[in-house]
Amino acid sequence: MYDLTSLLTRLLECIECKYSCREKGLCVFSKEEIDSVVALASRIFRRDVDATLQTRYELFTKIDEEIALKATLATIGLLDVAEFVEDEEVEDILLIPGRPIYVTTKSGKYKTSKVAEMSLIRSLLRLAHMKGVELTTANPSLRYGLRLGPIRIRISLDLPPIVPSPQAYIRIHRGKITIRQLLENGFMTCEQLSRIYSALKEGKHIVVTGPPGSGKTTLLVALDDLIPANLQRVYIDEADEFEEDPDKNQIKITDVNKVRQIYASLNRNIDVVFIGELQYEDHFHAFRLATEIGLQTLATMHSTTIDDALKRLEKYVEVKNMAVVQLAKRYSTTIERRVAEIYVK
Repeated sequence: MYDLTSLLTRLLECIECKYSCREKGLCVFSKEEIDSVVALASRIFRRDVDATLQTRYELFTKIDEEIALKATLATIGLLDVAEFVEDEEVEDILLIPGRPIYVTTKSGKYKTSKVAEMSLIRSLLRLAHMKGVELTTANPSLRYGLRLGPIRIRISLDLPPIVPSPQAYIRIHRGKITIRQLLENGFMTCEQLSRIYSALKEGKHIVVTGPPGSGKTTLLVALDDLIPANLQRVYIDEADEFEEDPDKNQIKITDVNKVRQIYASLNRNIDVVFIGELQYEDHFHAFRLATEIGLQTLATMHSTTIDDALKRLEKYVEVKNMAVVQLAKRYSTTIERRVAEIYVK
Protein backbone atom coordinates (compact mmCIF):
# COMPACT_ATOMS: atom_id res chain seq x y z
CA MET A 1 0.00 0.00 0.00
CA TYR A 2 1.04 3.60 -0.48
CA ASP A 3 0.18 6.80 1.33
CA LEU A 4 -2.20 9.03 -0.69
CA THR A 5 -0.92 12.19 0.99
CA SER A 6 2.62 11.32 -0.04
CA LEU A 7 1.40 10.44 -3.53
CA LEU A 8 -0.37 13.80 -3.87
CA THR A 9 2.76 15.64 -2.72
CA ARG A 10 4.86 13.85 -5.35
CA LEU A 11 2.20 14.56 -7.96
CA LEU A 12 2.20 18.30 -7.23
CA GLU A 13 6.00 18.36 -7.30
CA CYS A 14 5.91 16.62 -10.67
CA ILE A 15 3.52 19.26 -12.03
CA GLU A 16 5.74 22.12 -10.87
CA CYS A 17 8.99 20.51 -12.00
CA LYS A 18 10.14 21.85 -15.38
CA TYR A 19 13.48 20.15 -15.92
CA SER A 20 14.88 16.63 -15.49
CA CYS A 21 11.78 15.51 -13.62
CA ARG A 22 12.32 11.79 -14.16
CA GLU A 23 16.00 12.04 -13.29
CA LYS A 24 15.00 13.61 -9.98
CA GLY A 25 12.48 10.83 -9.41
CA LEU A 26 9.60 13.29 -9.05
CA CYS A 27 7.60 11.90 -11.95
CA VAL A 28 8.29 8.20 -11.45
CA PHE A 29 5.20 6.27 -10.38
CA SER A 30 4.66 2.53 -10.27
CA LYS A 31 1.95 0.77 -12.29
CA GLU A 32 0.08 0.15 -9.05
CA GLU A 33 -0.01 3.89 -8.37
CA ILE A 34 -1.26 5.04 -11.78
CA ASP A 35 -5.00 4.58 -11.09
CA SER A 36 -4.68 6.69 -7.94
CA VAL A 37 -2.61 9.26 -9.83
CA VAL A 38 -5.40 9.56 -12.42
CA ALA A 39 -8.01 9.95 -9.66
CA LEU A 40 -5.96 12.66 -7.94
CA ALA A 41 -5.19 14.44 -11.21
CA SER A 42 -8.93 14.65 -11.94
CA ARG A 43 -9.16 17.00 -8.93
CA ILE A 44 -6.44 19.36 -10.12
CA PHE A 45 -7.84 22.47 -11.83
CA ARG A 46 -6.47 25.58 -13.50
CA ARG A 47 -8.16 28.83 -14.55
CA ASP A 48 -10.31 27.14 -17.24
CA VAL A 49 -10.98 23.77 -18.87
CA ASP A 50 -8.31 24.12 -21.56
CA ALA A 51 -5.60 25.09 -19.08
CA THR A 52 -6.71 22.25 -16.79
CA LEU A 53 -6.48 19.65 -19.54
CA GLN A 54 -3.11 21.01 -20.66
CA THR A 55 -1.75 20.69 -17.11
CA ARG A 56 -3.03 17.13 -16.78
CA TYR A 57 -1.73 16.12 -20.21
CA GLU A 58 1.72 17.55 -19.48
CA LEU A 59 1.72 15.75 -16.12
CA PHE A 60 0.98 12.37 -17.68
CA THR A 61 3.49 13.02 -20.46
CA LYS A 62 6.18 13.41 -17.80
CA ILE A 63 5.07 10.18 -16.14
CA ASP A 64 4.70 8.08 -19.31
CA GLU A 65 4.11 9.61 -22.73
CA GLU A 66 2.36 6.46 -23.95
CA ILE A 67 -0.48 6.83 -21.44
CA ALA A 68 -0.78 10.64 -21.56
CA LEU A 69 -3.82 10.89 -23.85
CA LYS A 70 -5.69 7.95 -22.33
CA ALA A 71 -5.06 9.12 -18.76
CA THR A 72 -6.13 12.69 -19.55
CA LEU A 73 -9.39 11.42 -21.07
CA ALA A 74 -9.92 9.27 -17.98
CA THR A 75 -9.80 12.37 -15.74
CA ILE A 76 -12.83 13.81 -17.55
CA GLY A 77 -14.88 10.61 -17.71
CA LEU A 78 -14.08 9.74 -21.33
CA LEU A 79 -11.97 6.63 -20.83
CA ASP A 80 -14.41 4.56 -22.93
CA VAL A 81 -13.56 6.53 -26.08
CA ALA A 82 -9.80 6.69 -25.45
CA GLU A 83 -8.97 3.80 -27.77
CA PHE A 84 -10.74 5.55 -30.66
CA VAL A 85 -9.19 8.96 -29.98
CA GLU A 86 -5.75 7.32 -29.85
CA ASP A 87 -6.33 5.51 -33.16
CA GLU A 88 -4.75 7.62 -35.93
CA GLU A 89 -7.26 6.26 -38.46
CA VAL A 90 -10.36 7.44 -36.57
CA GLU A 91 -11.84 10.81 -37.55
CA ASP A 92 -15.29 10.83 -35.90
CA ILE A 93 -17.09 9.04 -33.07
CA LEU A 94 -20.90 8.75 -32.71
CA LEU A 95 -22.31 8.07 -29.25
CA ILE A 96 -25.96 7.11 -28.65
CA PRO A 97 -26.47 5.54 -25.19
CA GLY A 98 -27.43 1.88 -25.32
CA ARG A 99 -26.24 1.48 -28.91
CA PRO A 100 -22.90 0.42 -30.40
CA ILE A 101 -20.33 3.18 -30.81
CA TYR A 102 -19.85 4.08 -34.48
CA VAL A 103 -16.59 5.48 -35.80
CA THR A 104 -15.64 7.08 -39.09
CA THR A 105 -12.16 6.22 -40.28
CA LYS A 106 -10.24 7.30 -43.36
CA SER A 107 -11.73 4.32 -45.19
CA GLY A 108 -15.38 4.53 -44.06
CA LYS A 109 -17.88 4.13 -41.20
CA TYR A 110 -17.86 1.15 -38.86
CA LYS A 111 -19.85 -0.23 -35.93
CA THR A 112 -17.63 -1.15 -32.99
CA SER A 113 -18.23 -3.87 -30.41
CA LYS A 114 -18.37 -1.32 -27.58
CA VAL A 115 -21.74 0.07 -26.42
CA ALA A 116 -22.05 3.76 -25.52
CA GLU A 117 -23.00 4.37 -21.88
CA MET A 118 -25.13 7.26 -20.63
CA SER A 119 -22.22 8.21 -18.38
CA LEU A 120 -20.37 9.43 -21.49
CA ILE A 121 -23.18 11.89 -22.27
CA ARG A 122 -23.19 13.10 -18.66
CA SER A 123 -19.43 13.66 -18.80
CA LEU A 124 -19.78 15.65 -22.03
CA LEU A 125 -22.59 17.75 -20.50
CA ARG A 126 -20.44 18.43 -17.44
CA LEU A 127 -17.58 19.58 -19.68
CA ALA A 128 -19.96 21.83 -21.63
CA HIS A 129 -21.05 23.45 -18.37
CA MET A 130 -17.41 23.99 -17.39
CA LYS A 131 -16.79 25.58 -20.81
CA GLY A 132 -19.71 27.95 -20.20
CA VAL A 133 -21.87 26.38 -22.91
CA GLU A 134 -25.47 25.85 -21.82
CA LEU A 135 -28.57 24.38 -23.44
CA THR A 136 -31.07 27.17 -24.19
CA THR A 137 -33.96 27.82 -26.57
CA ALA A 138 -31.60 29.79 -28.80
CA ASN A 139 -28.91 27.14 -28.47
CA PRO A 140 -30.77 23.79 -28.57
CA SER A 141 -27.65 21.79 -29.35
CA LEU A 142 -24.32 22.10 -27.60
CA ARG A 143 -21.07 22.53 -29.49
CA TYR A 144 -17.65 23.11 -28.03
CA GLY A 145 -14.03 22.12 -28.45
CA LEU A 146 -11.31 20.65 -26.27
CA ARG A 147 -7.55 20.43 -26.69
CA LEU A 148 -5.74 17.30 -25.53
CA GLY A 149 -2.05 17.84 -26.16
CA PRO A 150 -1.56 17.78 -29.94
CA ILE A 151 -5.15 16.69 -30.58
CA ARG A 152 -8.24 18.89 -30.80
CA ILE A 153 -11.70 17.40 -30.49
CA ARG A 154 -14.97 19.11 -31.38
CA ILE A 155 -18.06 17.88 -29.59
CA SER A 156 -21.64 18.27 -30.83
CA LEU A 157 -24.27 17.20 -28.32
CA ASP A 158 -28.01 17.02 -29.05
CA LEU A 159 -30.69 16.35 -26.45
CA PRO A 160 -34.47 15.72 -26.59
CA PRO A 161 -36.75 17.10 -27.93
CA ILE A 162 -34.41 17.86 -30.86
CA VAL A 163 -33.61 14.14 -31.12
CA PRO A 164 -35.43 11.09 -29.68
CA SER A 165 -32.55 10.32 -27.30
CA PRO A 166 -29.32 12.06 -26.30
CA GLN A 167 -26.48 11.70 -28.76
CA ALA A 168 -22.98 13.05 -29.15
CA TYR A 169 -20.71 13.43 -32.12
CA ILE A 170 -16.98 13.78 -31.54
CA ARG A 171 -14.76 14.99 -34.37
CA ILE A 172 -11.01 14.54 -33.98
CA HIS A 173 -8.46 16.93 -35.47
CA ARG A 174 -4.92 15.58 -35.40
CA GLY A 175 -2.93 18.70 -36.14
CA LYS A 176 -3.59 21.60 -38.46
CA ILE A 177 -3.89 20.94 -42.20
CA THR A 178 -2.26 23.63 -44.32
CA ILE A 179 -3.19 25.05 -47.72
CA ARG A 180 -0.18 23.24 -49.21
CA GLN A 181 -1.44 19.91 -47.85
CA LEU A 182 -4.94 20.55 -49.21
CA LEU A 183 -3.43 21.11 -52.65
CA GLU A 184 -1.20 18.05 -52.42
CA ASN A 185 -3.99 15.68 -51.37
CA GLY A 186 -6.32 16.85 -54.14
CA PHE A 187 -8.80 18.67 -51.90
CA MET A 188 -8.65 21.62 -54.29
CA THR A 189 -6.81 22.73 -57.41
CA CYS A 190 -4.44 25.67 -57.82
CA GLU A 191 -7.10 27.40 -59.93
CA GLN A 192 -9.70 26.99 -57.18
CA LEU A 193 -7.25 28.29 -54.57
CA SER A 194 -6.52 31.29 -56.78
CA ARG A 195 -10.25 32.15 -56.98
CA ILE A 196 -10.70 31.82 -53.22
CA TYR A 197 -7.58 33.87 -52.50
CA SER A 198 -8.70 36.61 -54.91
CA ALA A 199 -12.07 36.78 -53.13
CA LEU A 200 -10.35 37.05 -49.75
CA LYS A 201 -7.94 39.71 -51.00
CA GLU A 202 -10.86 41.75 -52.39
CA GLY A 203 -12.52 41.70 -48.97
CA LYS A 204 -15.38 39.42 -49.94
CA HIS A 205 -17.22 37.40 -47.32
CA ILE A 206 -16.54 33.66 -47.51
CA VAL A 207 -19.06 30.91 -46.72
CA VAL A 208 -17.71 27.35 -46.91
CA THR A 209 -20.60 24.93 -47.43
CA GLY A 210 -20.93 21.18 -47.74
CA PRO A 211 -22.26 17.98 -46.15
CA PRO A 212 -21.16 16.88 -42.66
CA GLY A 213 -17.54 15.77 -42.53
CA SER A 214 -16.62 17.32 -45.88
CA GLY A 215 -13.84 19.50 -44.47
CA LYS A 216 -15.62 22.84 -44.01
CA THR A 217 -13.88 23.81 -40.78
CA THR A 218 -10.58 22.37 -42.02
CA LEU A 219 -10.68 24.71 -45.02
CA LEU A 220 -11.82 27.68 -42.92
CA VAL A 221 -8.88 27.23 -40.54
CA ALA A 222 -6.45 26.91 -43.46
CA LEU A 223 -7.82 30.10 -45.06
CA ASP A 224 -6.86 31.99 -41.92
CA ASP A 225 -3.23 31.67 -43.04
CA LEU A 226 -4.02 33.60 -46.24
CA ILE A 227 -5.15 36.67 -44.30
CA PRO A 228 -2.34 39.13 -43.42
CA ALA A 229 -1.13 38.41 -39.88
CA ASN A 230 -1.38 42.07 -38.81
CA LEU A 231 -5.14 42.24 -39.44
CA GLN A 232 -7.08 41.77 -36.24
CA ARG A 233 -9.37 38.77 -36.40
CA VAL A 234 -11.92 37.52 -33.91
CA TYR A 235 -13.05 33.90 -33.72
CA ILE A 236 -16.61 33.43 -32.49
CA ASP A 237 -18.23 30.14 -31.40
CA GLU A 238 -15.59 27.79 -32.87
CA ALA A 239 -12.56 29.51 -31.36
CA ASP A 240 -11.12 26.17 -30.23
CA GLU A 241 -10.65 25.15 -33.86
CA PHE A 242 -8.00 27.83 -34.42
CA GLU A 243 -4.53 27.35 -33.00
CA GLU A 244 -2.85 30.06 -30.97
CA ASP A 245 -0.39 31.82 -33.26
CA PRO A 246 1.87 34.51 -31.75
CA ASP A 247 2.39 35.97 -35.23
CA LYS A 248 -1.33 36.63 -35.72
CA ASN A 249 -3.47 39.38 -34.23
CA GLN A 250 -6.07 37.10 -32.63
CA ILE A 251 -9.04 37.38 -30.28
CA LYS A 252 -10.89 34.20 -29.30
CA ILE A 253 -14.47 34.29 -28.03
CA THR A 254 -16.22 31.24 -26.57
CA ASP A 255 -19.57 32.97 -25.94
CA VAL A 256 -22.19 31.18 -28.07
CA ASN A 257 -24.29 34.36 -28.43
CA LYS A 258 -22.96 35.38 -31.84
CA VAL A 259 -25.10 38.50 -32.22
CA ARG A 260 -23.89 39.91 -28.90
CA GLN A 261 -20.27 39.29 -29.87
CA ILE A 262 -20.70 40.98 -33.26
CA TYR A 263 -21.95 44.11 -31.48
CA ALA A 264 -19.04 43.85 -29.04
CA SER A 265 -16.64 43.67 -31.99
CA LEU A 266 -17.54 47.24 -32.91
CA ASN A 267 -15.42 48.35 -29.96
CA ARG A 268 -12.49 46.04 -30.76
CA ASN A 269 -11.31 47.55 -34.06
CA ILE A 270 -11.80 44.17 -35.76
CA ASP A 271 -10.85 43.56 -39.40
CA VAL A 272 -12.03 39.97 -39.95
CA VAL A 273 -14.64 37.82 -38.18
CA PHE A 274 -14.69 34.01 -38.20
CA ILE A 275 -18.25 33.37 -37.13
CA GLY A 276 -18.32 29.57 -37.11
CA GLU A 277 -21.27 27.56 -38.39
CA LEU A 278 -24.48 29.18 -39.67
CA GLN A 279 -27.03 26.82 -38.18
CA TYR A 280 -29.93 28.65 -36.53
CA GLU A 281 -31.75 31.88 -37.31
CA ASP A 282 -29.76 33.92 -34.81
CA HIS A 283 -26.53 32.72 -36.46
CA PHE A 284 -27.68 34.15 -39.81
CA HIS A 285 -28.71 37.33 -38.01
CA ALA A 286 -25.17 37.63 -36.64
CA PHE A 287 -23.71 36.98 -40.10
CA ARG A 288 -25.94 39.64 -41.68
CA LEU A 289 -25.10 42.12 -38.94
CA ALA A 290 -21.35 41.55 -39.35
CA THR A 291 -21.48 42.06 -43.11
CA GLU A 292 -23.72 45.13 -42.85
CA ILE A 293 -21.37 46.92 -40.46
CA GLY A 294 -18.44 46.30 -42.79
CA LEU A 295 -16.61 43.38 -41.19
CA GLN A 296 -15.16 40.83 -43.60
CA THR A 297 -16.84 37.65 -42.41
CA LEU A 298 -16.03 33.96 -42.86
CA ALA A 299 -18.37 31.12 -41.88
CA THR A 300 -19.41 27.54 -42.61
CA MET A 301 -22.83 26.09 -43.42
CA HIS A 302 -24.33 22.69 -44.21
CA SER A 303 -25.56 22.15 -47.78
CA THR A 304 -25.37 19.49 -50.48
CA THR A 305 -25.23 21.75 -53.56
CA ILE A 306 -24.34 25.33 -54.37
CA ASP A 307 -28.00 26.02 -55.27
CA ASP A 308 -29.15 24.75 -51.87
CA ALA A 309 -26.54 26.93 -50.20
CA LEU A 310 -27.62 30.07 -52.07
CA LYS A 311 -31.33 29.45 -51.36
CA ARG A 312 -30.61 29.05 -47.66
CA LEU A 313 -28.44 32.15 -47.51
CA GLU A 314 -30.96 34.27 -49.45
CA LYS A 315 -33.61 33.62 -46.78
CA TYR A 316 -31.61 35.69 -44.32
CA VAL A 317 -28.97 37.80 -46.10
CA GLU A 318 -28.39 39.61 -49.35
CA VAL A 319 -25.91 37.52 -51.31
CA LYS A 320 -23.47 40.15 -52.53
CA ASN A 321 -19.74 40.77 -52.18
CA MET A 322 -19.54 37.10 -51.24
CA ALA A 323 -17.88 33.84 -52.27
CA VAL A 324 -19.57 30.52 -51.54
CA VAL A 325 -17.25 27.50 -51.63
CA GLN A 326 -19.18 24.24 -52.00
CA LEU A 327 -17.46 21.05 -50.81
CA ALA A 328 -18.27 17.45 -51.69
CA LYS A 329 -17.60 14.13 -49.98
CA ARG A 330 -17.81 10.61 -51.32
CA TYR A 331 -16.82 7.15 -50.17
CA SER A 332 -14.34 5.15 -52.22
CA THR A 333 -11.42 3.10 -50.91
CA THR A 334 -10.98 6.13 -48.68
CA ILE A 335 -13.22 9.10 -47.90
CA GLU A 336 -12.64 11.68 -50.64
CA ARG A 337 -13.21 15.36 -49.89
CA ARG A 338 -12.83 18.15 -52.41
CA VAL A 339 -13.92 21.63 -53.48
CA ALA A 340 -16.77 20.99 -55.92
CA GLU A 341 -17.81 24.50 -56.96
CA ILE A 342 -17.15 28.16 -56.22
CA TYR A 343 -19.73 30.92 -56.58
CA VAL A 344 -18.54 34.53 -56.46
CA LYS A 345 -20.74 37.62 -56.51
